[in-house]
Amino acid sequence: MADTLSAAIGTAMALNLFPSEDAAVRTIVSNTTEKQIPIALFKSGAVDNINPQRFSKLPYPPSDRPRGQANLDSVKHHRRTVRAKGRIESPIWVAKKGKKLIMLDGVHRTVATYLEKKRTVPAFVVNLTRRRT
Repeated sequence: MADTLSAAIGTAMALNLFPSEDAAVRTIVSNTTEKQIPIALFKSGAVDNINPQRFSKLPYPPSDRPRGQANLDSVKHHRRTVRAKGRIESPIWVAKKGKKLIMLDGVHRTVATYLEKKRTVPAFVVNLTRRRT
């Protein structure tokens, strides 16, 4: 989980969701819940920072493989896990800002879940909505 958490923090920082890494860590530690997110939200384009093309019969066409063969290998690995265990090993990371969802980490795991015909994917959801006191 540490690797996926680090990746989620890195993406959140790259998207300027937090003013500092310390703020990201504090928010993630205090405002994260685990939920099941419907795959249909990703497929429909309702989740930012993930290409809805990934939820097609050919999620990584030769012209769109940012990490080359590693994209295919990672999805293949996660598909084997879903088949063996019925789910991915580590939840994905998604930020929730108001009503908007933003993918932070777990595209390959989400694609694998979709290809294995699951309806939901387990996710750590970081609530970015400020509470008024």
